[in-house]
Amino acid sequence: MADAVLKNKATDYSTQQQFDDLEATTKKYRELLATSNTGAWEYFPASGFLDCNSIYFSMLGRNINDYDFSDKNLNEAWTDLLHPDDKAAAMRHFMDYVENPNGMYESVFRMKHASGNWVWICSRGGFLKAGDTSNAGSLIGTHIDITEQKQAQEEIQRERVLLRTLIDNLPGTIYIKDEKARKIIANKADVTTIGANSEAEVIGKTDLELFPNGIGLRGYQNDMEVLQSGEAILNKEEVFYDNNGQQCWLSTSKVPVYDENGKVNRILGIGHNITERKRSEEALNNLNKELNHQSAELSKQAKELKTLNKQLIQQKEQELEKAIAQGKFEIASEVLHDIGNALVGFGSYLTRINRTIENNNLEGIRNLATFLKGQQTLIGNAIGADKANALVTITDGIAKTQGDNQKEVSASIAELLNIVSHIQEILNIQRQLVRSHNGLHERKPVNLANIIDDCRSMLFAAFDKKGVKLSVNIKPGSHIIKGDHTKLMQVILNVLKNSLEAIDFESPDKYITVSLGSADEFIQLQIIDNGQGFDKETSRRFFERGYTTKKKGTGLGLYNCRSIVESHAGSFDISSDGAGRGAVTTIKFALQNS
Repeated sequence: MADAVLKNKATDYSTQQQFDDLEATTKKYRELLATSNTGAWEYFPASGFLDCNSIYFSMLGRNINDYDFSDKNLNEAWTDLLHPDDKAAAMRHFMDYVENPNGMYESVFRMKHASGNWVWICSRGGFLKAGDTSNAGSLIGTHIDITEQKQAQEEIQRERVLLRTLIDNLPGTIYIKDEKARKIIANKADVTTIGANSEAEVIGKTDLELFPNGIGLRGYQNDMEVLQSGEAILNKEEVFYDNNGQQCWLSTSKVPVYDENGKVNRILGIGHNITERKRSEEALNNLNKELNHQSAELSKQAKELKTLNKQLIQQKEQELEKAIAQGKFEIASEVLHDIGNALVGFGSYLTRINRTIENNNLEGIRNLATFLKGQQTLIGNAIGADKANALVTITDGIAKTQGDNQKEVSASIAELLNIVSHIQEILNIQRQLVRSHNGLHERKPVNLANIIDDCRSMLFAAFDKKGVKLSVNIKPGSHIIKGDHTKLMQVILNVLKNSLEAIDFESPDKYITVSLGSADEFIQLQIIDNGQGFDKETSRRFFERGYTTKKKGTGLGLYNCRSIVESHAGSFDISSDGAGRGAVTTIKFALQNS
């Protein structure tokens, strides 16, 4: 009996000790939950009662004392506080676990804060049996406020969506590869460039698998180079072929991405399709070659024209001298005919050059240069500032070269037109004289006064157009010499035209004075102008063959004039008091007996 009593006392002591230990452990867990700001709950399925600590409610801005903890309070303490969009799924998940409590219970949902906001809650728990031989028991668990975490996740997700939308709508190719050079991300442009139908077709594949022949090997080797060396490859121009087999160009940059340990574990790739730019560069190069070829052809034609011009001048001089010396009308007619044919030839050459100039799209090149300058900043953003600057420089150079060539050809054409005009004047004079003198150009008495009148008539329109006053003073006396009427008229016309060209068009006072008189043993003709004049150095070189002060002169006019005058036993001289002070041309002929 005593033993039984002692045994019962021992049992009571053991039970009390377990109870005390449980109380101490529970107290520690409650303090731990309070310290960690974690809500705690316990649900008893048999009674429908939900027991919660104060933190469970305080994280919702609520007070535990405002709630009734009688039986079946699940709706008031939990269900009624759930977000409408989360309520059905959260309750179903909870009840499924109550009926089949395997493993751990975990659920995420929103509960209403007293302020009206919604708080994201992560609820975790498990089933706790009352004893080893009883199925009765409860579910215990915790509530943790994960609102900030969910908001951060949602923000990250929004940013990922925006970033993915951005890279998928960029015209350039963008992709990411793993440490084995396999693609793990590829935007739409990259998928299209590869020739695939979707991103799924390229994920997990290297360039060896995506591109045929040497293109794939080249790309894979570049990838491994970046992964192994950690050095980026920037703006590398690469050739590839599209689905139609057309050759295309891509400017590729591959940048290493490092993990938290400083090891390269990713490659970020960006590519820009530069096919149009490369084709434009090729077109520009071809255009430059074609323009250079045209320039060389034009220069060649200009040289041929100059050579032909010299030949024609020599031919004119030789044929005319021969005709005058022989005094035969038929020969003179032949010369006039030949010169007329030569002028037709000149016209053909000029027409050919004008056609070439018209085909030379200089204005288009200049417009292109202006456009590239205006768009240089945008082009620089696309292909790089250096390349954009080089493109502008090349285009400006082409425009300048073609402009210079065109100026040179235009100058040659103007020179030839002057020569043609001069030849036509001589032809008109000779035709008039041939008709009036039956084609005979013998040296016979010539009245210089009559020649002056004829020259004034021929140049009247030119003097009137430029507003130059021409005064003619012919003194009484004999003005007749034996000579070649045609050549003497050529001399006086040449001198008058030189004086006319030397006068400033804008000058308010413009005049040329012609005086003719005889004294002692010679006849003197003077032509005075108030043109630009010249210095002494220039006057010493006037009669050198080929020397000229005109931009488009041949240097033959004064040389020939002096030769003609000296062939008539005369003298020819030009003088000036200096630049801007006009010029005086003096021609003297010896008086001859009638």
